[in-house]
Amino acid sequence: MTIRRSDPLADLLSLQEKMNRLFQESLSSEGLDPGGLGPAWTPLADAHETPDGYVVELEVPGLQRDDLDVQVDGARLVVKGERRPGAHGRPERFYRMERSYGPFSRSFTFAEAVDADRVTAQLRDGLLRLELPKALPRAGRRGRGERVE
Repeated sequence: MTIRRSDPLADLLSLQEKMNRLFQESLSSEGLDPGGLGPAWTPLADAHETPDGYVVELEVPGLQRDDLDVQVDGARLVVKGERRPGAHGRPERFYRMERSYGPFSRSFTFAEAVDADRVTAQLRDGLLRLELPKALPRAGRRGRGERVE
């Protein structure tokens, strides 16, 4: 017999994470599977701003570069991909199946436009790290009351 000690804070945080995922999946119009039942899976992500840009990290275990598509348009980032079952295909009988497979789509909208030409991506140990530099102001553009010499 195994005795499990209860940790109310951990239980509450776990519940909050599950509810956040539920709301994100139900409110997202992207990332739907072809059957229209909702996203097959949603990789976890962290996003933060730096003085020069934004950094987004997504957990995408088992995916290769060819499985991912990264698109940047202005201040919007869209990452799409698909996780497929292993090289041996899908077994006929499962004892347990906890990992999700299929397509996903995650989108992020930033406060400022991103320079798509300078975006860098690293995929290492199942973590996709995107560095998105903020777009530089166009040279010679005039704002209200500014004088360009």
